[in-house]
Amino acid sequence: MACELHRGALGGSRLKTILIVDRDLGFVFWLGQILDAVGYVAVPAKGVADAAEIVVKLRLPVDVLIAPLAEHGLHEFVEKLRFSSPDLQVVALANEEDPASVTPPPGAVWKRKPQHRDEAAKSEWLGLIRGFGRNYLASGSHG
Repeated sequence: MACELHRGALGGSRLKTILIVDRDLGFVFWLGQILDAVGYVAVPAKGVADAAEIVVKLRLPVDVLIAPLAEHGLHEFVEKLRFSSPDLQVVALANEEDPASVTPPPGAVWKRKPQHRDEAAKSEWLGLIRGFGRNYLASGSHG
């Protein structure tokens, strides 16, 4: 039985799931609260290994993955997720310390974490996620 946290309040279509992977739990929970408040299911994980375990244990369908560009095992994890979720959207979090040789997974959107967690940052992140919605998440193909 798939994880029940994905069912709509009235038993309707599956809510869209965003897996947020980062060791900065302040960022993870800040973004998660924003996404939860507008109707997404935000699932936090502190690393790729933790995220992989969550996905398997909960049989979690993932629509969007947000993870650090330099996270160990990210490319392999994206490959595995795309096997079961071919329309997976990926946001690769980058920071100034990332080596120039690190590349995002194919098809990933590159994004910096906000320096300030304010209304402007909130709007920017919601715009990014809703942009995926216009192209994929809002479609009925994964309802």
